[in-house]
Amino acid sequence: MGRRDEDDLVAIVCAIFRKCGSTVHCHLPPEAILRQFPPWMRGYFRKVLRKAVNKKLVYEKPHGKGRKSYGLTREGVELASLHCKE
Repeated sequence: MGRRDEDDLVAIVCAIFRKCGSTVHCHLPPEAILRQFPPWMRGYFRKVLRKAVNKKLVYEKPHGKGRKSYGLTREGVELASLHCKE
């Protein structure tokens, strides 16, 4: 994994951290997370969000009718506390 991939994962984790703080109980819809990025980059960061789920930095919570929300895992909170400002 390259340096840019790591930076993008940190950017997604920080976007959730800015909204939720250092708790693992808060979860947001993807629109609320992606709204923090410029419109032309949201499709790319949607893929980065999936990578963050695969890396166990972000958890995925299913809701009815196929909707999902996302929150930070303990590993994600630790990474965010090192790299992000609340």
